[in-house]
Amino acid sequence: MQEQNVKICKGPGCKAWSSDRIARELLEIREALDLSEVRVCRVPCMKVCGGGASVRVNGERKIVKLKEADEVLGALGINAAFTQVV
Repeated sequence: MQEQNVKICKGPGCKAWSSDRIARELLEIREALDLSEVRVCRVPCMKVCGGGASVRVNGERKIVKLKEADEVLGALGINAAFTQVV
């Protein structure tokens, strides 16, 4: 798998949608599954507030709104079934 970048908003609106928890869980999953090619970054407000934490995957222009860490894995094309082991 090639390197993949996940940018998770750390603005106040996204924090209200648990962006801190999503980032933390994603880092834990990355470590448990040895997914060193997945890079998780916290970034300033993306100015797309509401409906979930704002996440940008691999520099795409599209920002997705997520509520759970396994949704990020799906956006990366990683089978969420692997996370059941964690």
